[in-house]
Amino acid sequence: MAGQAVFSLKCHNKGEDLVAGPLHPMRLAAVFAVLALCFAGAPARAQQTPYEPTLTGVDDGELADLIRSTASLFRLRDEPPPSPVGLQRRADSDRDSMVAALRSFGYYESAIDIRIDTAASPAKVEVAIEPGPLYRYDDLAVTGPEDEAVPELEIDRRALGLEEGEPARARNVVDAEGRLTGQLAGKGFAFAKVADRRVVIDRSDKTMDITYVVERGPLVRFGPATITGLEQVEERIVRNRLPWTEGQVYDAALVEEARQSIAALGPFGAVRVALAEEPGPEGVTPLSITIDERPPRVIGFGFEYSSIDGFGANARWGHRNLFGGSESLDANIRWSRIGLDASTDSVEDSNFSAEVAFRKPDYLLRNQTLLLGIQVLRENAEAYIRDAVVLNAGFEYRLTPDLSVRYGIQGDKYRDRANEFRTSGTLVGLPLGIAWDKSDDLLNPTRGFRTDLEVTPLKQLAEGSDFVVGRWTTSGYHDIAADGNYVLAGRVSLGSIVGSSLSGIPPHRRFFSGGGGSIRGYGYQEVGPRDSFGDPRGGLSLFESSIELRYKLTESIGVVPFVDAGNVYDTNFPKIGSDLKYAAGLGARYYTGFGPLRADVAVPLNKEPGDASWAFYISIGQAF
Repeated sequence: MAGQAVFSLKCHNKGEDLVAGPLHPMRLAAVFAVLALCFAGAPARAQQTPYEPTLTGVDDGELADLIRSTASLFRLRDEPPPSPVGLQRRADSDRDSMVAALRSFGYYESAIDIRIDTAASPAKVEVAIEPGPLYRYDDLAVTGPEDEAVPELEIDRRALGLEEGEPARARNVVDAEGRLTGQLAGKGFAFAKVADRRVVIDRSDKTMDITYVVERGPLVRFGPATITGLEQVEERIVRNRLPWTEGQVYDAALVEEARQSIAALGPFGAVRVALAEEPGPEGVTPLSITIDERPPRVIGFGFEYSSIDGFGANARWGHRNLFGGSESLDANIRWSRIGLDASTDSVEDSNFSAEVAFRKPDYLLRNQTLLLGIQVLRENAEAYIRDAVVLNAGFEYRLTPDLSVRYGIQGDKYRDRANEFRTSGTLVGLPLGIAWDKSDDLLNPTRGFRTDLEVTPLKQLAEGSDFVVGRWTTSGYHDIAADGNYVLAGRVSLGSIVGSSLSGIPPHRRFFSGGGGSIRGYGYQEVGPRDSFGDPRGGLSLFESSIELRYKLTESIGVVPFVDAGNVYDTNFPKIGSDLKYAAGLGARYYTGFGPLRADVAVPLNKEPGDASWAFYISIGQAF
């Protein structure tokens, strides 16, 4: 057999070698014959059993979604089983997952009926559920090991999400464990844990009783803090932001306050504050603060466009850590055609401003920021033309991470021209403001609110009246489905000037409305009283309001129907609801990593002669 090719061919269907031995032409014919025999005897490929499942008897949309996402009958409908028997096995295996889903929502006496009709094509699978009575929370207890009392913990059932009489949802029972340990951590027991959870179902009363067994651990006190990751920022700046002293009883809220306060300095991309994994001697436990510094220099830009207002763009250069103490310096340049007549194409007639702003954190007081700024500008609007140099000096003091006050002094050297009337002078103001921001995002908020109030007494150094300008703006955001896909947003703004008649107020200090940032659909500053030339002349008070529904079609695309309303008045206080200008429109949003791109089309609903029939706006960020 040396030098010859030897082979063996076995048909597994027959279970034996059918052709074996040296390879020669006669055996080739045998090979083809064997192959034909094997394929002829191979079993046919199994057929699939496609089916169409339906779910009835469950009114709760959230519960129905849970059942469909966990039951393989719904989850694997596009991967049908090989036979009707396989379909029945799939249905039988789903009963336990459906029961678990129903119990997680408080239904402990449910009945599940699954009927399969394989005579239909595709097969029909009907899942009929009778949830039964809804169980509700009853008694709640928190004990230590061996049922000892936990005097440090006062049970707040609302905070735990386990209020008596509410549906007995299993997820809330589990989530409440973290809230319990969080309450204990707020009292200094940072290493507290829930050792056991006892749940008793009372079928006679249709209720659930819950007992948590808590191990408190030692009372923890703040120990030394180690800071790592600093390269250019001085360590003392970070330590100055720690709201505790060594030896103080641990409070988790203070740890989060420190993280937010350090991050607010500006030069840092990420800040992590963590307690050591094990308690220290006598509870004094060290902490680690890990910081990632961002590049100190930053370049930014922005733009906006309106079909009736024109185009605007701005560029920014900034330094986040000028002298090593988190001082920031920002230079902004803005150019726009906003508010200009379309027939005017002169560059020198455009709007222009150049501004330099300096911020120094923790100046004189912790959480107090020094603010200095200078701005040179030309404002060329339909209502007036303004050239000015504005100086600002003041402070911003942060009372809490969300609440701050600001105060200072402002100088405004201006020259205004409104039609044939020219005014010039110097205004000195003492602005005082307060801002409260509980929203969850700067450019795309979905929850919370923002409110800002500023009152500025102003004195004219030459001839003219002294007066006080006040404005309050608030906006709110409600995440309807708690997933960021349906957000109802609203805004209200009120303004008032007291102490002078309209003629005594420089045009640029009066109230104007209209445009992409106020009442969309109307031209820039074109809502409100007009002078004898038909140009806007501004007013002594203002009212604006907006409401919109921000709906995400996909992760990156959204639509926003909206309605705006408001007006400007000659009176010192706005006549809310009187002579309102209305506009409605539809917007599109493209959500990027740095914020949404906004495109809005708005139509004025009660326009006057000279008003455009519609307006189109493009900018970065939501309208408010």
